[in-house]
Amino acid sequence: MEFVSAVSRIALVLVFAAAVLGKIRNAESFRAFTYSVETLGRVSAARAPALAVCVVLAEAAGTLLLAWPEAYGGRLPAMTGLLTTSGLLASFTYAVARALRAGQQVACRCFGTSAGPVGPPQLVRNALLLAVAAAAAPGVWDGGHLTWQARFTAWLCGATAALLLVVGDELVTLLRPTPAAPTRTSN
Repeated sequence: MEFVSAVSRIALVLVFAAAVLGKIRNAESFRAFTYSVETLGRVSAARAPALAVCVVLAEAAGTLLLAWPEAYGGRLPAMTGLLTTSGLLASFTYAVARALRAGQQVACRCFGTSAGPVGPPQLVRNALLLAVAAAAAPGVWDGGHLTWQARFTAWLCGATAALLLVVGDELVTLLRPTPAAPTRTSN
């Protein structure tokens, strides 16, 4: 269980780090994310930038607390980071589900780049991330003592999982069959 918890924590750290970096990499990315916060969060244009900053700061804080819990005091900060990321995931999932139910065509901008509208792939990704967070909990609380070989393997597995979770909706879009163009028949 220690190994699974380590892989899960690493995957969460890398996914949330990618989310933060994708949103703040340039002004245009942050503006696009702010617009998606306004639309998905159903907040006014005046409040959306403040909420967008809060989301990015919460993601960064959760990431740091999960990545280096020893730097902040150990288990309690790590659990705080896990609860922060889990709360964010639950909020994101609710916002996406609400947008789908309302029939809104809004770009997710979860990682700053995706311009496609939110849909079932984001719900699946968030559900998987919530399961990853649940799997990380025992190791976050107990700490664990993995060998360096197990830690290395956990990093490889966690990085692979994070990569698949970050680009998963793009992969679904690429693999989804495109509708055939209507053919014209002559009389």
